[in-house]
Amino acid sequence: MGRILDAIILREQKKALFWWAPKAGINMGDELSRVIVSAVLATRDKTLLSERHGSGRLLAIGSILHFSQAGDTVWGSGINGKRPYDSLTFDGIKFKSVRGPKTKAILESKGISVPDVYGDPGLLAPLFMAPTAFAQREPEDFLVVPHLNEDFSKYREFEDKLVLPNLGPGQFIERLLSAKLVISSSLHGVILAEAYGIPAVYYDSGSGEHIFKYDDYYSGTGREQWQYGRSVEECLEIGGQEAFDLADIQRKLLSAFPWELWK
Repeated sequence: MGRILDAIILREQKKALFWWAPKAGINMGDELSRVIVSAVLATRDKTLLSERHGSGRLLAIGSILHFSQAGDTVWGSGINGKRPYDSLTFDGIKFKSVRGPKTKAILESKGISVPDVYGDPGLLAPLFMAPTAFAQREPEDFLVVPHLNEDFSKYREFEDKLVLPNLGPGQFIERLLSAKLVISSSLHGVILAEAYGIPAVYYDSGSGEHIFKYDDYYSGTGREQWQYGRSVEECLEIGGQEAFDLADIQRKLLSAFPWELWK
């Protein structure tokens, strides 16, 4: 009975919010969308199941704009560099914010007006899940986050340093908080580390992910120049990126939240 009820709730939640999910299990970065949007809604005593205006969905975290449909609203999503977008029109979609200026440039090339509000909503995580809410772990000099598409077995050398992206957001963040440096081929490994003030560096591990979304994210935080490594050792030498104004991005994202979608 519990599984049936969970499935019904999930189906109804997805009428309000679209997030990508693998055929089996979860991908933490995409699952984070449900967590963050639910937390924002809770500040006004609403949920994803609360009564809404219209049938359009919200698209928040993730490179998921190619899944958008007429009537949808975008708050923080970005273009996926692996997907052809020339044939996509994005007609009838309302944009409140996007992940970064690279996504905005593509949309504007199609004649779409997009506000100058950038940032992945994952950056809001520490506002709703404070570090003190998690169990304390022994400090780690560094942790490594592979991308979901990768064969995790290739990281045997760093097995005790791995934080897998198929964990739930809570477990993932708890593990991440013990790191002094995060080396990640997963974009949301980088984003969550930086949200919690942990230096992070993108690891170009050959996962097959397009660099566009990483460049879009960094540009959206005001960092046009950034470094990445092609090995864990090279990433250790880089040791993270320059700081950015996290509080300003958080404030602008929250101000842009589409409250008008809920009654």
